[in-house]
Amino acid sequence: MTFKKLSMKKLAAAAIVLTFFYACGSGPQEAKAPISVSVNPQIGASQAHSAVATGGDGTQKPAAAAPAKDGKALLAGSDCRACHSDRDKLVGPAYAEVAKKYKEKDIPALAKKIIDGGSGVWGPIPMAPHAALSTEDAEAMVKYILTIK
Repeated sequence: MTFKKLSMKKLAAAAIVLTFFYACGSGPQEAKAPISVSVNPQIGASQAHSAVATGGDGTQKPAAAAPAKDGKALLAGSDCRACHSDRDKLVGPAYAEVAKKYKEKDIPALAKKIIDGGSGVWGPIPMAPHAALSTEDAEAMVKYILTIK
């Protein structure tokens, strides 16, 4: 088949497919700067950062745990929005649909799915793996996604 015989529709479809795969992470890998995150206000911004806190009577007691990573900021700094939105299905499911289907007990499995990629749960189109993402970051993202209603 020669180039002249290809219709514009076929060329446009091929360009869309290539753009999709590139946006979902199967294109050339580039070095990404570390994502700067802030404290998620939904989890608690007033937690102490030090290992020991001093009470009002001068006694020392263990401080609260370090603040959790901000899943919303991690999502904003990732390529996830190329395929997902909060309420509308794009290439992948809407985050609100994911939140309806899964519970807190599913966080480790969903974080692994984000890191490893895969297909079959929401249809035949595969989710690209995000191997450079840490388990902690993926879990923070999932925790945020599960709050979207």
